[in-house]
Amino acid sequence: MKPTSIAVIGASSSPHKVGHMIYKNLLTQGFRGDVYAVNTKGEDILGKKSFKAIGDIPGAVDTAIIVTPAPTVPGVIEECIAKGVETAVIISAGFSETHTDEGKKLEQEIIDAIKSQIINRKSQMSVIGPNCLGILIPRLGLNASFAKDLPKAGSIALISQSGALAVALIDQSLSLGIGYSQIFSIGNKAVMDECDFLEECAADPATKVIGLYLESIKDGWRFLKTAEKISKTKPIVLLKSGISDAGRKAASSHTGALAGSSAAIDAACAQSGIHRAANAEEFLMLLQTLSTQPSLRTNHIAVITNAGGPGILATDATEAAGLTLPSLQPATRNRLFSQLPSSASFANPIDVLGDALCDRYSAALDATGDDAGIDGVVVLLTPQVMTPTEEIARAIVDFHKRLPLMPVIACFMGGPSVAEGQTILMEGGIPYFPTPEAAVHAMATLLPGHNGNGTHEKRGARTRKEKAQKILAKYAGLLDEATTTELFSLYQLPQPKAKIAKTADEAVQIAKDIGFPVIAKISSPQILHKTDVGGVKGNLQNETDVRSAFANILLATSTQHSATINGILIQKHLPPGNEFIIGGLQDPSFGSMVMVGLGGIYTELFKDTVFRIAPINEEEAYRMLTELKSWKLLLGMRGKARSDIDALARAIVAVSELMNECPQIQELDCNPVLVTAQSISVLDAKIVVQS
Repeated sequence: MKPTSIAVIGASSSPHKVGHMIYKNLLTQGFRGDVYAVNTKGEDILGKKSFKAIGDIPGAVDTAIIVTPAPTVPGVIEECIAKGVETAVIISAGFSETHTDEGKKLEQEIIDAIKSQIINRKSQMSVIGPNCLGILIPRLGLNASFAKDLPKAGSIALISQSGALAVALIDQSLSLGIGYSQIFSIGNKAVMDECDFLEECAADPATKVIGLYLESIKDGWRFLKTAEKISKTKPIVLLKSGISDAGRKAASSHTGALAGSSAAIDAACAQSGIHRAANAEEFLMLLQTLSTQPSLRTNHIAVITNAGGPGILATDATEAAGLTLPSLQPATRNRLFSQLPSSASFANPIDVLGDALCDRYSAALDATGDDAGIDGVVVLLTPQVMTPTEEIARAIVDFHKRLPLMPVIACFMGGPSVAEGQTILMEGGIPYFPTPEAAVHAMATLLPGHNGNGTHEKRGARTRKEKAQKILAKYAGLLDEATTTELFSLYQLPQPKAKIAKTADEAVQIAKDIGFPVIAKISSPQILHKTDVGGVKGNLQNETDVRSAFANILLATSTQHSATINGILIQKHLPPGNEFIIGGLQDPSFGSMVMVGLGGIYTELFKDTVFRIAPINEEEAYRMLTELKSWKLLLGMRGKARSDIDALARAIVAVSELMNECPQIQELDCNPVLVTAQSISVLDAKIVVQS
């Protein structure tokens, strides 16, 4: 992406046309290479001669900006290939984004032209777009787009699927002092997709941080592996739109109902080390933070505040963000005691009190800067009548200049009263946030590390996969209990002893063979949620209980006229424990996914779940469990023993492998999974196979 000669194909003499604007941008904003206008009329544009076709231009052209009507673009691409153009940027719209057969056909013709180039063993021309804003490289003075101006040069690369959003983000960046190394509007991604641009930005020495706005992901698995590799050396911030509940409406399992399209993105970010932004404002703030601040060596930070409430909010946020507020060293506390009022707080957070002037903030900053146990500082300020906001902002900037290897993030809460202080912070390269929680979250993004799954195929996995595929080959829809048990045995997913009874006498005999107490459940491929129709009776202690349950279940489910009743499943009743859910589903972009969460009757009530892209290893399974709000249940609470976490982690891995090896499984629920101190057991399972 260092062009020396650019042709604007579709350049126009009309100042209101995009072809004119782009040509003018290239001529007037500092680009030092050759710029040619291609216009079928051959008219002079902006005082320069134009050419009727790119082939008429003498000498080489390495980049072509195409701004001609959509029907002409495939032909123009062929001309560019013949000319030896290395990169074509298709600004023109009217392709697959129109959702018309004609638009899709035109886009496919572009793809086919590039494929033909590869088949003919010629070097492949890079194609950006179509339907995009263009590209901007500020340090080269290159504005090959219809954005009005170049932003200032910096270390952030922006990849945006939306040209309009890219323009808005560039404009908003001015107030934050954000500078860009390169900006790519990628449009329909007909040839080059987000992974290609991530690799381009990773190879650019001027790029320190990559910002990524996406509406869709072309190849989920490639995206995961590409981002995982790049994020080890260059942080990636993702803003993903197109998240909706549409996918949940068709879901037949708890897993599908809880996932939605956002779960796959969260999982991919967790596994690849991507920082996900909730909105455009946070997106820019995180880019600013990662581009201006050094890495956080450990998770030990200090919080300095002039108000107790914001300090408490920051304290709560540190735990959620994976940071800690360690006790200050005795020397630090003694130093603060001599410099702050006796009513100040010398713990962490350090409360310099509401009437604090700049000297107290400076004292607290200097003390924490010299404390070997502190590796980052979050500075909170609320504007009291006596607060010298601008002076304190300058003190923070000066502190960071003295200690450039210590990350510093500010939170100046308020409006007009803190505006001048925020400007000073911005000009001094200090990120500032409107809330303590946002500031702490931003600090956490500076902590190195990523969650790679590092999964390798186990010995015997291929044979297991072949057996599983053979089992599933003759099924579609909801699997019966016997087939589910056969499949689970391959993946060592434990289940209680169980067997289907056709009559009450059979049910009694099965219960005696298994041993009381037992549970009775309706067996039907059409009844997905058994408890909803009265199809489950538990803790049956004797023969009378079993006969009564058998009759009551058949009576309760007799209203399900379209359901095929296979019989009543008699299953061993196990002692109580914690109930969790392990699930799986297929995502359109990322493929197989695995989920774990709080199960039983609480699954959809609390929605305490974590998703990952499958397959995963045990380390990643443990990480999933620790992210649950219900993690403490597994550790043991109120005198209860610690659960068999190892077995639960192995089961998560097993389900992830099952989903990965059998992609025809659309949805899978193990719910509840009974977890005790000694073992785990899948009490109920639901597997839906693609029809």
